[in-house]
Amino acid sequence: MTQREEKAQQHFKELKGTLPKLSPRWWKKDFKSYVNEFIAQRLLEKDIITIIPGENEEEEELDRICLHRIRRLVAGAVQELELIQQPKHAATCAKLDGALVW
Repeated sequence: MTQREEKAQQHFKELKGTLPKLSPRWWKKDFKSYVNEFIAQRLLEKDIITIIPGENEEEEELDRICLHRIRRLVAGAVQELELIQQPKHAATCAKLDGALVW
């Protein structure tokens, strides 16, 4: 797992710990807005990478690696959003099964 994925995972973990205390009724809606904002930022990064093509094969390879990292970040964020909508035991089973993208 890259350092960036670890930071994102930690950020969402902290949000899931903090938001229910701040807003017990609406925390899932707030969490969804944070996830949507995170995904929008990653898609903006993707747009920037794809608009300016690499000048040589080395730069194109770096662009592909960056795009793959962005895909993993978006997939992890979507998965976090889906997990909060599941019962607690389902989220625990997903973590034990190693089904998480992070």
